[in-house]
Amino acid sequence: MSFYKRINHVFIAVNSIEETAKLYTDVYGMESSVIISSLRLGLRSQKIFTGNAYIELVQPLDQDNAVAKFIRERGEGLYLIGIQVHNLPAAVKALEEKGARVIGKDMAALPDHGAGVFLHPKSTHGALIRLLED
Repeated sequence: MSFYKRINHVFIAVNSIEETAKLYTDVYGMESSVIISSLRLGLRSQKIFTGNAYIELVQPLDQDNAVAKFIRERGEGLYLIGIQVHNLPAAVKALEEKGARVIGKDMAALPDHGAGVFLHPKSTHGALIRLLED
Protein backbone atom coordinates (compact mmCIF):
# COMPACT_ATOMS: atom_id res chain seq x y z
CA MET A 1 0.00 0.00 0.00
CA SER A 2 1.24 3.46 -0.84
CA PHE A 3 1.72 5.89 2.02
CA TYR A 4 1.39 8.93 -0.28
CA LYS A 5 -1.85 10.87 0.07
CA ARG A 6 -1.61 14.10 -1.97
CA ILE A 7 0.45 17.14 -2.81
CA ASN A 8 -0.20 19.56 0.04
CA HIS A 9 1.80 22.61 -1.02
CA VAL A 10 4.61 23.98 -3.13
CA PHE A 11 7.09 26.68 -2.13
CA ILE A 12 8.21 29.24 -4.67
CA ALA A 13 11.35 31.18 -3.76
CA VAL A 14 10.96 34.87 -4.64
CA ASN A 15 12.79 38.15 -4.24
CA SER A 16 9.60 40.10 -3.45
CA ILE A 17 6.46 38.58 -1.95
CA GLU A 18 4.43 41.70 -2.61
CA GLU A 19 5.30 41.79 -6.31
CA THR A 20 4.78 38.06 -6.81
CA ALA A 21 1.55 37.87 -4.77
CA LYS A 22 0.08 40.67 -6.90
CA LEU A 23 0.49 38.42 -9.96
CA TYR A 24 -1.24 35.47 -8.27
CA THR A 25 -4.10 37.53 -6.80
CA ASP A 26 -4.69 40.25 -9.42
CA VAL A 27 -3.92 38.34 -12.61
CA TYR A 28 -4.69 34.72 -11.69
CA GLY A 29 -7.57 35.56 -9.30
CA MET A 30 -6.34 33.48 -6.36
CA GLU A 31 -6.87 34.34 -2.68
CA SER A 32 -3.94 34.96 -0.33
CA SER A 33 -3.16 34.97 3.37
CA VAL A 34 -1.37 37.67 5.30
CA ILE A 35 2.42 37.82 5.06
CA ILE A 36 4.18 36.30 8.05
CA SER A 37 7.82 36.55 9.08
CA SER A 38 9.94 33.97 10.86
CA LEU A 39 13.12 35.47 12.23
CA ARG A 40 14.27 32.00 13.30
CA LEU A 41 14.05 30.75 9.71
CA GLY A 42 15.05 34.09 8.19
CA LEU A 43 12.01 34.05 5.88
CA ARG A 44 8.83 35.91 5.02
CA SER A 45 6.02 33.86 3.55
CA GLN A 46 2.53 34.17 2.15
CA LYS A 47 0.11 31.43 1.18
CA ILE A 48 -1.79 31.53 -2.09
CA PHE A 49 -4.83 29.25 -1.89
CA THR A 50 -5.58 26.87 -4.75
CA GLY A 51 -8.34 24.63 -3.42
CA ASN A 52 -7.13 21.62 -1.44
CA ALA A 53 -3.47 22.68 -1.69
CA TYR A 54 -1.58 25.96 -1.58
CA ILE A 55 1.37 27.77 -3.06
CA GLU A 56 3.62 29.40 -0.48
CA LEU A 57 5.73 32.30 -1.62
CA VAL A 58 8.95 32.46 0.43
CA GLN A 59 11.31 35.42 0.52
CA PRO A 60 14.60 35.39 2.41
CA LEU A 61 15.06 38.04 5.12
CA ASP A 62 18.83 37.65 4.99
CA GLN A 63 21.37 36.25 2.57
CA ASP A 64 22.58 33.40 4.81
CA ASN A 65 19.71 30.92 4.54
CA ALA A 66 18.96 28.12 2.08
CA VAL A 67 16.27 30.07 0.19
CA ALA A 68 18.63 33.00 -0.41
CA LYS A 69 21.31 30.59 -1.64
CA PHE A 70 18.76 28.93 -3.94
CA ILE A 71 17.78 32.28 -5.50
CA ARG A 72 21.44 33.31 -5.91
CA GLU A 73 22.36 30.06 -7.64
CA ARG A 74 19.19 29.29 -9.63
CA GLY A 75 17.02 32.41 -9.62
CA GLU A 76 13.44 32.61 -8.42
CA GLY A 77 11.34 29.50 -8.87
CA LEU A 78 9.98 26.25 -7.53
CA TYR A 79 11.83 25.50 -4.29
CA LEU A 80 9.95 22.68 -2.56
CA ILE A 81 7.09 20.22 -3.01
CA GLY A 82 5.18 19.16 0.13
CA ILE A 83 3.49 15.76 0.01
CA GLN A 84 1.15 14.42 2.68
CA VAL A 85 1.66 10.82 3.74
CA HIS A 86 -0.53 8.54 5.86
CA ASN A 87 2.21 7.24 8.16
CA LEU A 88 5.36 9.35 8.29
CA PRO A 89 7.54 6.92 10.33
CA ALA A 90 6.64 4.03 8.02
CA ALA A 91 7.25 6.17 4.94
CA VAL A 92 10.67 7.26 6.23
CA LYS A 93 11.65 3.69 7.07
CA ALA A 94 10.57 2.36 3.67
CA LEU A 95 12.32 5.14 1.77
CA GLU A 96 15.57 4.80 3.72
CA GLU A 97 15.53 1.05 3.13
CA LYS A 98 15.39 1.80 -0.60
CA GLY A 99 18.32 4.23 -0.40
CA ALA A 100 16.55 7.61 -0.22
CA ARG A 101 18.44 10.30 1.64
CA VAL A 102 16.04 11.59 4.33
CA ILE A 103 17.01 14.79 6.15
CA GLY A 104 15.46 16.90 8.89
CA LYS A 105 14.30 14.06 11.13
CA ASP A 106 15.75 15.95 14.12
CA MET A 107 13.57 19.01 13.33
CA ALA A 108 10.33 17.11 12.65
CA ALA A 109 8.97 17.61 16.17
CA LEU A 110 9.64 21.36 16.47
CA PRO A 111 6.39 23.26 17.18
CA ASP A 112 6.63 25.67 14.22
CA HIS A 113 8.03 23.06 11.83
CA GLY A 114 5.23 20.51 11.85
CA ALA A 115 5.62 16.77 11.58
CA GLY A 116 7.69 16.40 8.47
CA VAL A 117 11.00 15.42 6.93
CA PHE A 118 12.75 16.17 3.65
CA LEU A 119 14.06 14.05 0.82
CA HIS A 120 17.41 15.46 -0.18
CA PRO A 121 17.50 16.85 -3.74
CA LYS A 122 20.36 14.47 -4.56
CA SER A 123 17.89 11.61 -3.97
CA THR A 124 15.16 13.14 -6.17
CA HIS A 125 16.93 14.48 -9.28
CA GLY A 126 17.11 18.01 -7.92
CA ALA A 127 13.73 18.51 -6.22
CA LEU A 128 13.49 19.22 -2.49
CA ILE A 129 10.51 17.18 -1.29
CA ARG A 130 8.94 17.52 2.14
CA LEU A 131 6.92 14.62 3.52
CA LEU A 132 4.21 15.61 6.02
CA GLU A 133 2.05 13.51 8.29
CA ASP A 134 -1.62 13.88 7.34
